[in-house]
Amino acid sequence: MQILKGKFHYTVENHTDLRAMLVASEEKYGEKTAFRFRQNPGAEPETRTYKQFSSDCRALGTSLTHLGLAGEKIAVIGENSYGWAVTHTTVLNGVGVSVPLDRLLPPDEIFNLLERSGAVAIFYDSTFHAEMLRASERLPGQIRLLCCLRPDRVKTADADFKAVPTQSDALRQPESGPVYLRFEEMLTAGEKLLANGNKAYLEAKIDPDALASLLFTSGTTSVSKAVMLSHGNICADIAGVAGIIHIPVGLRLLSILPLHHTFENTCGLFMALSFGCETAICDGLRYIQKNLQEYKIEMVIGVPALFENFYRKIQDSLRKQNKEKLVRRMITLTRVLRKFGIDIRRKVFKEIHAAFGGSLKMGICGAAPIKKEIIDFMDDIGLRIVEGYGLTETSPVVAGNGDFVSDSGTVGQPIGGVELAVDSEAAGEPGEILVRGPIVMKGYFNDPEATAEAIDADGWFHTGDVGVIHPETSNLTITGRLKSMIVLDNGKKVFPEEIEFLLNQNPLIRESLVWGEKETNGSVVVVAKVVVDPDQVAEAGIPAQDETALRTYLDKLFADINSRLPSFKSVRHYVYSFSEMVKTTSLKIRRQVEISGIQELLEKQKIRLRELAGQNLDSLFGKAKAEETEEPSPEKEEVFNSETTVKDGSAN
Repeated sequence: MQILKGKFHYTVENHTDLRAMLVASEEKYGEKTAFRFRQNPGAEPETRTYKQFSSDCRALGTSLTHLGLAGEKIAVIGENSYGWAVTHTTVLNGVGVSVPLDRLLPPDEIFNLLERSGAVAIFYDSTFHAEMLRASERLPGQIRLLCCLRPDRVKTADADFKAVPTQSDALRQPESGPVYLRFEEMLTAGEKLLANGNKAYLEAKIDPDALASLLFTSGTTSVSKAVMLSHGNICADIAGVAGIIHIPVGLRLLSILPLHHTFENTCGLFMALSFGCETAICDGLRYIQKNLQEYKIEMVIGVPALFENFYRKIQDSLRKQNKEKLVRRMITLTRVLRKFGIDIRRKVFKEIHAAFGGSLKMGICGAAPIKKEIIDFMDDIGLRIVEGYGLTETSPVVAGNGDFVSDSGTVGQPIGGVELAVDSEAAGEPGEILVRGPIVMKGYFNDPEATAEAIDADGWFHTGDVGVIHPETSNLTITGRLKSMIVLDNGKKVFPEEIEFLLNQNPLIRESLVWGEKETNGSVVVVAKVVVDPDQVAEAGIPAQDETALRTYLDKLFADINSRLPSFKSVRHYVYSFSEMVKTTSLKIRRQVEISGIQELLEKQKIRLRELAGQNLDSLFGKAKAEETEEPSPEKEEVFNSETTVKDGSAN
C-alpha cells in the first residue's frame, strides 16, 4: 500500500463545530456582507451581513426549539436561496439533523427519501408546495411542520398558513396533520421569544462527533445511501482545504452548484462563512454571466461542464473575431515573460476577462475529470482552475491542487490532516483509493453492513475509485471505478474512464461511454458510444448530414486512440449519437441505464453491436421508438427520451 499524508501549508483555525465557527465569524466579520441575492431574477439584489445572518439563525433555531423539534430530523429542498442557507445552518447548529434533498428528483423518490430519513419537518421552495402537501398525506403522523421559504410565490389561500403557535412544544403530537408556516413569520416569532429570554436554542450543546447532516448519494432511491456527517467531519474538511489554498477575507464567490451537494455545501457555504467571504447566490444557470459581471465575482466552485462552457464561449468568440492566432502569439509572449517574473496576463487578455466581470481569478473544479487543455488555456490567460477530488462520504474534499501543488491533469495531493492510500504495492501501479482521517463519515444511516463494507477495521474508507500516485511528484490521478472495470478473458483489466478521458479530449466528442461487450464466442471486447457535438462537426470540415465523412473522421479518431493504448485496451467497436446520455442529477452518466438500454435495443432488433460498428445509434433508437407500444415502460422511457437528461444539476 502506498500512503500519502496531507500537509497544512497555511496555519488555519480548526473549529470543533460549525456553531463555534459561525460565532467566531460574526465577531470578526459582523458588518461585512455575507450574502448577496435576489428573491427572483427580476428583483433588486438584497444583502445580509454576518451579523444579520447569525441573528436570523438564532431566531429560526429558537422558533424550532420552541415548537418541540429539538433533536429531530428536518429536511430542506429547493433552489439555492438565502432561506435555504439559514435553515440548513440553523438546524445542524443546535436544533437537530439537517436533511438536504435534491430538488431535481422525481416526486416519488423525494417522498421515499423523506420516509427513509424520518424527517418530521420540511422547509421547501414555493414550487414544492403541492408536493409537500402530498408528502404529508402519504406520511401521516411523521410530518409535523411544513414551512415555505418564499410563500409569496405560492398560489394558495392565505388561511392555509397558520401563525406560529404560542404554546411551547406545540408540534410534538399534532392532532390534525402538519402545521403550515411561513419562513419570515418563524423568524419574527423567534425574535420575540429571544427578547423574552428564551435561551433553549442558544444553550443547546453541540456534540462534534454526533450526526449533524444526512446527505443522500446520487442514484435511485433503492440504491442511494444516506451519508452521516458530523460537525467534526465538515470542520476538518474546511480546515484541510484552507490549509492548501489561501482564502482572503471578503473574497466574492458565486454559489452555482445546488447546496444539497456536499461540494457546494462545505466549500461554497461553510468555508465561505468561515473565512469572511461574500457569497452571491446565482439567479439561475441562464444568469451566470450576468451575475459574474454585476457582482464582480472572484471565485466560482463548479463541475467540469461549467468551465467547459466558459472555455467554449471564449473559443467561439475568438473564432468570430478572427483572433485565435493573435491570442496564441500573446500566450507565447506572456509565458516567456512569466519566466522572468513578469505577469501581464490579465492586462493582455482583459477583453476576455471583461466577459466574466473582470474580477474572476479562480475556479475550484470537482466531481469529474476536466480536460487538461482547458486548465492550461485558462491559466495562460490568467484564470486559475484548481482541480480536486472527493466524495460525499469524505465531507467531501480529499485531495486537490493548491497554492503549493499545481499539476494539471492530476488532483494534486491530500488536504491537511488526511491520509490517502492507493492499494497497490509497486510505485506508479494503479489501485483502489483509500482515505483515512477526520473527514471520513460516521457511516451510512441505518445500514451497518454497508458501513462495515466501506470502512475497514483500520479506519480506511474504501472509495471504489482507482488511482495512481505518480512516484516523481506524489500527485494523484484518478483512473477509473472498480465497478465499471472491464475484466478480459486473459485476466487483464481495463478501466473505461482512462479511454473515455482520451476520447473526450477531442472537441468533436461531447461525452463518451466505454464498456465490455460479450461477442458471440463469449469473449469480452472493449466497445464505446460517443456523443458527437453537432456544432463542432462543421468546425472539423465535415459537411452537414454526411454520415460517411463523419464515420471516416471517427474511424481515424479511434485508430489514433488505440495507437496510444496497449493492444488489449483497444476499442474494437464503436457507435455514435447526437443525443445526450441519461444522467444523474449530479451530471454523472448513468452507466448501467445507458448500457442496459443499448443491450436491450440490440436484443430486440436481433443484432450484435459489431454489426452497428461506426453507425449512428439515433436512427436505430428512432426505429425502436416507433415500434414501442402506446404506453412504454418507465425504464424504456428513461433511456429513449433525451428530456430525462438533467441539465442543471451538480456533482458531490
